[in-house]
Amino acid sequence: MQPEVVHERFAQYLKNQDLDGLGSLFDEHAMFVPGPGQQPVYGREDIKEALKPYLASPSTFEMRAASVHQNGDLAMVQPSWRITSESGTVEGKAVEVMRRTNEGDWVYIIDNPYGV
Repeated sequence: MQPEVVHERFAQYLKNQDLDGLGSLFDEHAMFVPGPGQQPVYGREDIKEALKPYLASPSTFEMRAASVHQNGDLAMVQPSWRITSESGTVEGKAVEVMRRTNEGDWVYIIDNPYGV
């Protein structure tokens, strides 16, 4: 499995409004930056809370990895993304660090969706 599979799963969980599924994509001690100027959130449960606004209305999620640099069980990924919902479109360029688990899945260690 390649790190980019996390993006496919993120899109599916977002479409299904599956908060637990989204949470499963993050390491237990991951860091997530909710938005520009906002303080990072640490830990899977707090990250799930920070992701709740994304589930407020049905939406579609598109992401393309512009750059993937893998070193063993770590990967740095720089994707561009777009979320389209009834309230409009939000897009950005992310900086992500992922880790391959013992089971072979990839999870976020650091997710900075706005790259700031």
